[in-house]
Amino acid sequence: MGKKIAIVMVLLLMINSLHSQQNKNSYKTIDSLTYDLFLKQEWKNLLKVGNDFKKNETDFYYLKIRMGIANFKLGKYLLAVKLLEEAYNLNNFNVVVQDYLYWAYRYSGLYLESDMFYKKMDATLQKQIGLDLKFISAVDVGVVATSNPDYDNLLLGNTASETINTRNFIDNHQIITVGLNHRFSNNSNFYHRLTVMPRKLVYQENNSGATTNIFYEGTEIRYYADATFSLGKRWYLDAYAVLLFGEYDDLSSLSTENSINSNNKINYSDVVFGGAISKSSIYFRNSFNISYSNLNGANQLQTGYSISMYPLGNNLVVPFGSFQYLSESLDSNSENRFIYSGGVAVNKNKMSLTGFATIGEIKNYISSNGLVVYNQLAETESEFGAILQVYLNKFQLKLGYSLMNMKDYSISDIEIQNSFKYKQQNLILGVTWTQ
Repeated sequence: MGKKIAIVMVLLLMINSLHSQQNKNSYKTIDSLTYDLFLKQEWKNLLKVGNDFKKNETDFYYLKIRMGIANFKLGKYLLAVKLLEEAYNLNNFNVVVQDYLYWAYRYSGLYLESDMFYKKMDATLQKQIGLDLKFISAVDVGVVATSNPDYDNLLLGNTASETINTRNFIDNHQIITVGLNHRFSNNSNFYHRLTVMPRKLVYQENNSGATTNIFYEGTEIRYYADATFSLGKRWYLDAYAVLLFGEYDDLSSLSTENSINSNNKINYSDVVFGGAISKSSIYFRNSFNISYSNLNGANQLQTGYSISMYPLGNNLVVPFGSFQYLSESLDSNSENRFIYSGGVAVNKNKMSLTGFATIGEIKNYISSNGLVVYNQLAETESEFGAILQVYLNKFQLKLGYSLMNMKDYSISDIEIQNSFKYKQQNLILGVTWTQ
């Protein structure tokens, strides 16, 4: 019995030895082949061979480095980040890995991650890169010019009406913005922007088919601030606030000739504040947001989920979408609504083209972490648009267009509401200077 056990043990040792020798030979083969492809800079073949070996659960330190650099050379920066992070975690002293990982973060848009990693890099690399956090790292100026293509028809009113009804609608308004970006530390970013919005509006009264149009004006000023903090491992926290101040002509000061005393104004002030937490992975960026606002005299609580997808492991094609839930209350009345948005961004060399759409009851709605606030009295049923951006040396140029389908109500003397619709066109222009 003892001899049988001994024979079995010897056989097992022989099998294990053969298996170990096969692994060593396999490792040598993979290492030699991938190193040869790396030296020849045959990046696509290297990735194909490397992925085939990985499927057989064969992986090692230098394979991670070679495949990471191959992805970097092919512009697949997010895939490069994954592999180079794995290599860095095995040996954080390799300056080649540090160098490529820093630029992979940068080129994939993970700027805060790259700035945090900079502090961990070898001193010689830090000296070569020379990262300098500017107090003012960017300045942007923007203009949005709006127009109402249905304006002339709206001025005609409803000549068939047999009652007295009134309504308000917009002629046009302009949006002028100036923004500053600050870098106070490697793991934070602070952006703030001042917006001025002069508006031209129309108050219309229809009295048994006779239409009277009264033209009045208003101005709104907004201050927006957003602080972004990197929490490490591609987690980010945003906290933002918007202060809104405005005034418009007091229509109660109408004279018998239907002229307005421009010295009589109605003033208002509103506030928005909220936050978002985001996580970036290789193929997705997920974000959850929540905000509170008191726009137009009501209270709004909004929460939602947003996602950006990177199916190619880089920023070449980025589909994105968002689902938002908004609960609004005024006195004892409450209303809940949903807003959906989505689109796709295509980035190539020094150009970016983004197409987007938003549908739902878009009113007193917060978008893009407070950067856009829909507080007009009319409800936006949908918006469709596109933005082209061109990246020059230290400048970014922006040109865009969007079309909004608007819905509002007229009120009759017997308190009956009738809806009417019109369109609003937006021409978007902007330039950003970066240091």
